[in-house]
Amino acid sequence: MATPEDRTSTTPATTTGATASRTPALTGARPTPVEPVPVVSPFGWILILVAGIGLLASTWMLYPIDYDGMWAGYRDTITGTVVVACAMWLNTTLPKQPALGLVALGGILTVLFAVFLDNPTRVFVAEMVFGVMMLVGAALYAGGRRR
Repeated sequence: MATPEDRTSTTPATTTGATASRTPALTGARPTPVEPVPVVSPFGWILILVAGIGLLASTWMLYPIDYDGMWAGYRDTITGTVVVACAMWLNTTLPKQPALGLVALGGILTVLFAVFLDNPTRVFVAEMVFGVMMLVGAALYAGGRRR
């Protein structure tokens, strides 16, 4: 336990061995951060961006050229474009909540499209994977932000 010291004293303050081992300033150790390190939020942003780009790329490369593939391509192109735009929005100084809401809504809709519409397996897998990635990315981005 430290005792108060007179500020006009010319002798430097000293501590006992037990206190010095626990005091980071005296041992040269770096103090622990007060806030959590924001690692989760950038990873969430990367997941959101990859999900949007992956959904857009899958409409060009994976979806069949028939009736079901055409309509899946339309709705997933719109969803992927909105998600990529929202990912760019998250890197600005604009409010983050509307963009995260749009990403989460896009993820929910994409998963629901995959589950309830009778589409080919390639469309089902692409919508399910990228929809879940959108939801996880939005959750990680929101969880990593404290503002």
